[in-house]
This record gives sequence, C-alpha cells and structure tokens, in this order.
Amino acid sequence: MKIVSSSSSALDVSVGSVEWGESTKGILRESEQVQLIENLKYIFSQEKLDAERHRLGLLNPKYISIDDLLPPDTKMVRESLAYVQDLYKPTLMRHCWRTYYFGSMIALHDGIEFDRELGFASAMLHDLGLTPTADPRPCDCCFAVNGGVHARDFLLGQGFARAHADTVAHAIAVHLNYHVPAEEHGAEAFLVTRGAICDVFGTGVSRMSQQSVKDVLAKYSRDELYSVFSATAFEHLVGTRFEASFKAVTSGLVETVPHALDLPPFV
Repeated sequence: MKIVSSSSSALDVSVGSVEWGESTKGILRESEQVQLIENLKYIFSQEKLDAERHRLGLLNPKYISIDDLLPPDTKMVRESLAYVQDLYKPTLMRHCWRTYYFGSMIALHDGIEFDRELGFASAMLHDLGLTPTADPRPCDCCFAVNGGVHARDFLLGQGFARAHADTVAHAIAVHLNYHVPAEEHGAEAFLVTRGAICDVFGTGVSRMSQQSVKDVLAKYSRDELYSVFSATAFEHLVGTRFEASFKAVTSGLVETVPHALDLPPFV
C-alpha cells in the first residue's frame, strides 16, 4: 500500500501482498487503516480532478474497440475462464469482464503496458475469495488475499510458471489497496485495481471514451452488481481492507463522488 498524503512516508509495499496477508489474515494495523482511508480519499479526489479536466476539454480519451482488447487465445486465458464458469454467479462474472476491460482502457490511457494474458487471468480470478466455496471465508481472512492464494495454487496446479502465478496472485491480493501504482506493484496489479474500483466506485470513467464504456456495458451489464458485495458486506473480518473501507464509505468518513456509471449517458 502506498501512502498518498504529502506529509507522510510510504508504507512498506508488502502491505496487501499474499505474504503479508498469510501472516496477518489481512488485518491492518491502526496506522495502516488510516492510510487505507487516505488511499480512498486520493482516488476520489483524482476522480473530481479528472471530471473537471474532462469538462474543460483537457481530457479526451481515444475510442478503443473492445474487440481490440480481447485476451489472446492461450491456455492460461482459456483455463482461467473455464475455471470460474461454475464458481461465479453471472453477476460476478460480468464484473470480472468489466474489470478487465475498464482496467485495460485506463492502463492504455495512462501509457502503461501490460501483459494481456496475465491481466486477463488476474481480472477474471480476482474475486475467487467471494465464491461460496472459498476457504477460508471472508469472515476468517481477507478475501483478496485468499483469492490471490487460490488463484496462485490453481495456476501452479495447471502447470504454469511460478513467476506468472505469483504475478496474478499479487495483482489480486493488492487490489483492495485502491491506490496501486504500476511502478511499485506491476502493470497487472494496476489493471485489476483500476478496473475493479471503476466498476464499483465509478473512478476513472473520464479516462475512457464514452463509446468504449457503452460498448462494455452493452455486452456486460452492471445489473445487480451491488448485490454481489452487499450480500457479504457485514461478514468480512474486522480490520481487513474491505471491512475498513466499507465502514469508511458508508459512515461518510470518506467523501465519495456520484457514480459516473450510474448516470447519463450510461443509464
């Protein structure tokens, strides 16, 4: 996790990693909870700035066809997709597809190069910790850390390289840090984080063309998205990133912005 306050120094980048989570169950220290809130505040402040730049014509993202972003037809892509077909409900599956597309578009806008195979696998597997068969459950361990471990073990079991499995696992585990710089955590971690929080919070929409976003939503609608997370909102282990951020947002401690994907021209 990176501290974004100009008056503070950065936390160790291991916070949010699989190794960190396995030793802590994903429970943040008090100082880390404070910085998680700072990260949330940062992404919303950036969204306000993006919206103003877009209004002034200073932010003009190029149209990107979703066909041009299709992942390569590789064994990892096929097996990652096949693996979650029976694990995810349709709503969660669509969220993962949107995570991939939104994250890819934002990364390209920001000039960040990423591996599409690893980016897709990371996005598609990033919510394994929320599935009915997840073990441990979110009430016992941070679901992002558990999802990272699950994804890593799955990929290793399918014979993929340890380095690739670790890249996917890290991208999944750290995505709940909310502010995940590519230079610290890798392009695939950036993709998953930006894609997921764009879908959930609406941050980053101004960095994609309206038509590109509409194309994604036409194929993978956001219908019933919030039911996926609200169903388990009060079941997460106290002190983990989801629990701490959910509490901060719903209590008003973090000032959010209107969700761009819930507004015209997208609805």
